[in-house]
Amino acid sequence: MNMSRPILYSVNLTDAQEFELVDIISSHAVRFGFEYYSFVMRIPQSLTRPQIQGFNNYSEQWRSYYARNECILTDPAIQQAMRSSKPVVWTEKLYHQNKLLWQEMKRDGHSVGVTQSCWGPQSVAGFLSFSRAAEPVSKTDLKEMEQELHQLSQSLFARFYDLYRLDEAYNTQDQIITLREREILRWTGDGKTAEDISIILNITPRTVHFHMNNVLNKLIVSNKVHAVMKAHLIGLL
Repeated sequence: MNMSRPILYSVNLTDAQEFELVDIISSHAVRFGFEYYSFVMRIPQSLTRPQIQGFNNYSEQWRSYYARNECILTDPAIQQAMRSSKPVVWTEKLYHQNKLLWQEMKRDGHSVGVTQSCWGPQSVAGFLSFSRAAEPVSKTDLKEMEQELHQLSQSLFARFYDLYRLDEAYNTQDQIITLREREILRWTGDGKTAEDISIILNITPRTVHFHMNNVLNKLIVSNKVHAVMKAHLIGLL
């Protein structure tokens, strides 16, 4: 088992909390026959630059490479896990469009692995991964692990969601969108102009602009396109 000290990003934990999290994930890694483990939360505050919070026992070299190259944005295992509730097994075929990342993974001892996704409020996603250098994951192995991977990912997600106080971050009074503002955002997302929306909702174009300006201020965005995308990302639409 790799004994590199786990890193928990941007969160202050007590020794007891850290020990509990390490014990939970490392015991599963050992039982499943993996050397490395990781749990990452992807918080969609931006389309191009989501906030990433993580927890892993990777080597400093691999952590640095993965973060420096923003690999989480292009990692095929993460991308596929975002589209599936099933565990994603790492294979050379999966990484055929990102061969450089695959080569670096093999070099650092991560050529065999599996990633399980989970989802929570405001489109926040969690990704639980286990990896090792050899012994491919068989269909039998995957079937035996699948239920526990799902349960463990959900459990870790709930713990980290609370630790990062995401309920507080996403449910401030300043970000509350009214029913009328939500209607205008939805019609804007469908490509309707202020004039179109005024006819649909039987209000004046000036009122439409008034509500949209309120939305821009609440979501801290600069234009209505950004407002629609951010509202969608954080689960307001």
